[in-house]
Amino acid sequence: MWYLDNGCSRHMTGDSKKFGKISHKVNGHVTYGDNNRGKIPGTGKVRSSSTVEIEDVLLVDGLKHNLLTISQLCDKNLKVTFEANHCLICHASTNELVFVGKRIQNIYLVDFENTSFDYIACLFAKNDEP
Repeated sequence: MWYLDNGCSRHMTGDSKKFGKISHKVNGHVTYGDNNRGKIPGTGKVRSSSTVEIEDVLLVDGLKHNLLTISQLCDKNLKVTFEANHCLICHASTNELVFVGKRIQNIYLVDFENTSFDYIACLFAKNDEP
């Protein structure tokens, strides 16, 4: 599960197994809200399904959660729309659905292992008369 976060500055995970491609860095640190620091040994792409690939994800030693930053998603031309029970992440130009997050209590989570969109309906009506 990945947390959608507007407080972190970059996508990050502590799980190196999530990376399809990783390049190792020599140095760098992330400072957490409690002023503790985590070393960044690498960065890369996370590909958790055939349709979902997240670029520029930091590998952070000791990080126990997977974080997706909303601003970084928007910088990649994605649109994030929050609803009461879920959020939709779509391509901004085409509105094509990329992935869905679900709200659990007050946190929006994305499960890339289960990317089924079965429960989402898109209703569209068009008036043919001028």
